Formats: sequence, structure tokens, C-alpha cells
Amino acid sequence: MTDKHIQSNTKQFSQENIFIETDDKASKSQDVKNFVQDDFFDKGHWGLKLRQFGINFAFLIVLVLPVLILFDSLQDGRFWQSLYHWHYQDGFDLTKFLQASILIAIVVVLVCSLAFLVRNNYREQKIYPNQITYNDDKLQARKSVMNELYTSRYGDKSFRESTKYYAVNEEQNIDDHLISDLFKESGVEIK
Repeated sequence: MTDKHIQSNTKQFSQENIFIETDDKASKSQDVKNFVQDDFFDKGHWGLKLRQFGINFAFLIVLVLPVLILFDSLQDGRFWQSLYHWHYQDGFDLTKFLQASILIAIVVVLVCSLAFLVRNNYREQKIYPNQITYNDDKLQARKSVMNELYTSRYGDKSFRESTKYYAVNEEQNIDDHLISDLFKESGVEIK
């Protein structure tokens, strides 16, 4: 065999082989860096960073300024001298209505939040520890169905757990409804 023949066979084998074991942490971190790229967090790119900060600051002003104007108008006197303040009677009527509406909304949200907090804490401490929320036999059956699927697609469990790097072929991807269909066939459907 010639060197070219060996190289082509090695290349073909590495492309067909889905299990690749490596101890090289530097190559793994480089793979991650190549996978995730964001110019904003790279060194340089000052134009991009300035543009992003400018856009975010402009939208922050667009969101916060009307709220500041509302709160300044809800006061009897002016709180901030540089902000717009209602000067006409219809504006004052609107701010009085908004003041009452905002107060009612805050009270309703606070009461509902506290009620849900108390309810969830009670259920978590008193009901859920004493209530069986799953069927252990069905859980074990589902685990065995999943283990069979994984073994048929990816190899034995010991091999899967000992492999440090694994690349999935396109044919090995799990379809959207495959697991629910397998559970349904096995009689352990999730409802």
C-alpha cells in the first residue's frame, strides 16, 4: 500500500466512524470557540459595540421617558424640572385616573402574587411529599424502552458512557415523535 492509499483510507474511516475519542482539551475548547462566534465579545469591533450600546440606550430612553413623565405628572408639584408636566385640566384628570388605575393594579398584582406564593409553598411542603406523582412501574418501563432505543442507535451503555466525544450521523437523529410513538407501542404512553 502506498502512503496516498493509507491516507485516503484513514480519511474515509474518520468520516464514516462516528465515535472519536480524544484527550486533547485544547482541541475541544477550540471546537467550542469555532462553534460559537460573537463579534461583540471579541477584541476590537468598536464600531459594532458603540452601535449596539447606542441602540440599547435609545430604546431604554424610549421606554423609560414616558414612565418618568407619567410619575412627574402624578405628583401635585413638579418632581423633575426638565421633564414634561401636564398643564391642562384634561391632563390632570387623566393622571388622576391613571394614578388610581396604577394603584389598583399594584394591589391586585401584589395580592395575587402573595396568594400564589402561599398556595405553591403549601402544596410543595404538604401535598407533594405525600402524593405519588408518577407510576414507578411505568417509569422503569419507559427507561427500558429508551435504553433499547439508545443501544440500537448508539451502542452499548458501557461504550456510550466511556466515549469522550461522539458525533451523531444524520440517520441517527431522533425524529420528533419517535419517543412518544415508542412509548405508545409499549403501553407506557405519557398523557
